Order: sequence, then C-alpha cells, then structure tokens
Amino acid sequence: MGLLWRSFALILFLTLQWVTKSQAPPCQTPESKCDFVCDCSDCSDEQNCGYSGEGFTCDFEEAGICGWSDESLNAAYIWERRQRGGALPDSGPSSDYTTGTALGWFMGVSAVKTDSVSTAVLISPQIKESSPTCRLRLRYFLWDSGLRLAKSATEGILGHTGLGSTSLWASVLHQDSREAVVWRPEVNSIRGWREAVIFLGRIPTTFQIRLYSKRSEGQRGDVAIDHLEFLDCALPAPLPGKDCPAGTLACKRGGCVEQRQVCDGTDDCGDKTDEENCGAYNVCDFEADLCDWDLRTLSKLAWVRTSQDNISTTDPLKGPGRDHSTNSVSGSFLYVTLPDGDLINDWASFQSPLLEISNSSQPCKMVMYTHQFGPRSGGLTVLVADKKIYPIWERGGALGDVWVKAEVEITTDSPFYIVVMAAIRDFLYGGIAIDSIVLSPECRITTANYSGAAFPKPPKDPCTEPNKICDFHRDCEGAEDEAKCGDFSYAEGSSGWTDASIGSQGWLLHRNATAKDEFLFVAEAPGQQLTEAQTRTPLLGPSGPACTLSFDFGLTGNLDHIGELSVGVIDSWSGVRTKLWEFGGKTGTEEEAWWHADVPVGARKHRFQVSFYI
Repeated sequence: MGLLWRSFALILFLTLQWVTKSQAPPCQTPESKCDFVCDCSDCSDEQNCGYSGEGFTCDFEEAGICGWSDESLNAAYIWERRQRGGALPDSGPSSDYTTGTALGWFMGVSAVKTDSVSTAVLISPQIKESSPTCRLRLRYFLWDSGLRLAKSATEGILGHTGLGSTSLWASVLHQDSREAVVWRPEVNSIRGWREAVIFLGRIPTTFQIRLYSKRSEGQRGDVAIDHLEFLDCALPAPLPGKDCPAGTLACKRGGCVEQRQVCDGTDDCGDKTDEENCGAYNVCDFEADLCDWDLRTLSKLAWVRTSQDNISTTDPLKGPGRDHSTNSVSGSFLYVTLPDGDLINDWASFQSPLLEISNSSQPCKMVMYTHQFGPRSGGLTVLVADKKIYPIWERGGALGDVWVKAEVEITTDSPFYIVVMAAIRDFLYGGIAIDSIVLSPECRITTANYSGAAFPKPPKDPCTEPNKICDFHRDCEGAEDEAKCGDFSYAEGSSGWTDASIGSQGWLLHRNATAKDEFLFVAEAPGQQLTEAQTRTPLLGPSGPACTLSFDFGLTGNLDHIGELSVGVIDSWSGVRTKLWEFGGKTGTEEEAWWHADVPVGARKHRFQVSFYI
C-alpha cells in the first residue's frame, strides 16, 4: 500500500508540474525573454531582466532588485540594497534618487573590512542581445568620506583615505565568458547623485552587465547606484502587413533601416542584412591586417594596430575597453596614447593609400568610428593631401566611453591621400582609437603620379601659458588669448565652439562673410546614437560673480519635432554638467523667431565649459 501511495503521489506531482508549465503564457518563451520587446500584453516576459516592465527601468524599490545579484569576490566588500535611514549618518546619499527621500532604496557598497584590496561585483541577469543604439542610463554616487580626517583608537589620525582610481566601473560579460569594459566615470568626490550613460552597442549574443567597485582599507568613499534605464536597445521591429518605406532597406529578420546605415560598418538590422552586399566598398576592421593604411609618422608618437587584450585586461583605465567591429576585448583597432612614464604633448598621424575619385559627380565618402576617451584625448583631424594639405573634418577633445560614427566627404580632381591626425595631451590616462573604416566605391586606389603636397606652416606657439587662455583677461597683444573662446564679438570668436554631438543631430556654424552674419544651428548628423546635440566652448575661467552669458536664439518648425534648448556648465574638476537655463516650444517664424536671453554663469573657481544642447 505504501509503495502504491508513493507512486500515486509521484504521478500527481508530475501531473501538477506539467499543468503549471503548460499554463505559462505562450508569449513567455525562452527566445522572447529579456530582449527589450514586450511580447506579452503586460510585459511579463521582460520582468527581472536587470530591468522590469515596458519602461525597461529598475529603481530598486522592490526587494527582487530586478534580478540583479551580488557576486562579490568575498564577504569583505559587497553590494547591498539599502536606504539612507539611520545607517549612514556621516556618509552615503542622504536619499535615494528615484523618490528623493530617506525611505527610497538604492544599491550601495558595504564598508571595507580587511587590509587587502577588495572588489564588490553586482551582476545582471542574462540579456538576449542589444542593438547598436543600446545604452544604459544610471545615477551613481561617489563620495570620499575620508576627506574628513579619520581617527583610529590605536593609531590616531589616519588622514585622507580617498576613493582610489577604480572605485566604480562597468563591463559586459559575453557569452564566451570574456569581459569588456564599457564605462569608467570620472572619479571625483561629490556628495550628490550624478547621471551617466553606458553605451552598450550591438551585442549579438546573450550577455550580462557587471558593476564593479574596488577599494582598500581606509578608503571610506561611498559608492552607490540607482534608477537604471535601458534606452533604444531593441532591434528594428517588423512592420506587420507593411513594406519598408521608400529609401529604406528591409532586414531579413523583419524591420527596416535607413539607407545611410547600409554598408557603414555596423550591423543595424541585427542579422547583417545591411552589411551583406558591400563588395564595392573598401572595408577595414583591422582584424587581419592594416588593409593598405600606412601608420608611418613624422612625430615621436605613432599609431599602432592592437587590441584591448594586448593593452590591458586588468587596468580598467587603459585602452578603449573593446573594439567597434566585434565589441570585444579580442577585436583589433588603431590606437595612440602616451607611453607610460613619458608624458609629453604630441601628435600622431596615419594615412590611406593613394586614392582618386572614380566618379566626378560623386564625392569620396569615408565612414570611421572613433573612441576619444579621457583627458589625454586632444582631438582628431582628417586632412586631404592633394596639391596641398588642408583639413576637412575635426572632432575636438574627449567624447566619453563610446565608439562614435563619423562621416567625411572628399571632393578633389587630383590624386590624394587621406591623413588622420590625433592630438595627445599630457595627462594621466586616456587615448584615441579608430576602427571600422569604410571607403565608398568612389574612393579608388590608384597608381597615378603624385607630385607631393606642400606642408602647411606650423601653428604659432601660444602667446601665454594654457591656463591663461580664455580666462577673461587679455594677456596677449591684441587679446589673442581671448580671440577664439566662443565670444562672437571677437572676429574669430565663433570658431571657439566645438560640436560634441555623437547622435543623429549636430551643431554647425553658419558664416556669411559678405553680410557678416554668423550663427550656430542644428542639422542632421551621421552619428548613430539617439542622444542630444551638443556644442561646447573651450575651457574658460575661472569667473567672477557677475559672469553672464548673453545670446539670441530661435526655435522654429513643427512643434512635435522641436526639443528643449538648454544651457549648461561643465566643471573641469568634477566633470558634472549643471543646467543653467532651458526653453521649450516655438519662438516664431523667420525674423520674429529670434529671442534674447541673459543667463547668469556666476563665480566659478575651477575652469569650465559652457554648452548648448537640444
């Protein structure tokens, strides 16, 4: 009887288990789980994916923390869900970010409890794949409570402990168990929540995100994160019963991409449909070799073909973290930085093979992806060398931890070389990388005679030291040091503004020499990220209390497509952008469109940049 009862119980258990599984909604299949698409009407297939629900967000208010888990290397230093409450009287956030109260929840690290360096690791669930535009916006908190003198009962004053250089960073763990660093914030102690964007990019297989914090005993800096938002991570969605619009390409898996995304070195479709029929293009991802690009240079610095594996897999501050074409640590790219222990300002260049334009009615077009990270990145310039050498494109400074698409058009009736030049500055970390260069069919390699271009005259040495340029004091004859700082009242003032956009819109300078009319305006740009258009001044200041920005502005067009125009200040020490002013709506049409604004900048003890963004 006992054996019969146990058999019956087993059959009942298996039957109930089968019924339970069979009752799962048909929309909840393993293939549709955590792919940034709500297949179920209630979006239940996108729960606990590192985010939850159709907003693809996680605010850590629920105890399940959206599926994130602590996988720290030991119990000495861990991530934990916590509140402000009374547990953090002298350190940590005074509230969470989402609710802005002491009752709100966030993820924070524990205190270090050993003498050795400890690493806390927070890891997401497995996510299916991501699109080229995928990014994770989060709020983070870095505060060095050790800026106050800490005391020990046995040793007295311990002094300032500091955050260290690796207090917070993020990586992607790929299906092959290799990791690639994707985000490294500026490590400055500020007692407040800051916003950052992690650009994940195209990942064709399942992956996980890891958030790291590494500290040693005595470093009492607080590290916390809150309010995660996954943005534009889904691949193009099929159009049920509809054909792709004119001027777009149909992807085999469904969905459509714009013509400008075809043969541009990025898998926008998600199945490589847009990169299949590109035999007429000269495509180089540097995985096998240099593809006829010449790295010889006249400077002390030189570009090298390398990978993150070769640069470092242990120091998160070295290298771009990953290449563009494979989004991995093993993928190859071109890279230039300063050698360790040899910090000098310098430049480096490389060039194409000799080219000619095959179709006089069409320009030669070059697409490339650049990674300009850290204070060492002084900017990139593309030059054409035909009968003379002249610049045709530039992108200044550092743009963050992201591969940025650039497009360059070349029109000339002579054989020419494309020369890419990088400026590298004397700072502790950073560099410039280039990958996935695509030349259009009009850019044809040639063996024609080339007479050689005359080198341009070198720029004059600065008339004063760098920290005195654009400091609102005229230190040089003719105020040369203040001439290119963004002030349009100077003849060359407008040239001080640099477009820092990485998305599909950017800022351009309109200049009419005859009418002496010039202004900045927003136009379509080649970048693939769905982010704001931004233009910046050089480093300015410090400034006094009366410092004010005066400008005229106009917002015209369709109200549905007009965004908000904002003015911000970026502090050079903290890296924090503070919004000073914003305007939303329409200002009028044509002549009546121009309105005037005066925005107080105020006293600032550190150098700063002013930015317009929309």
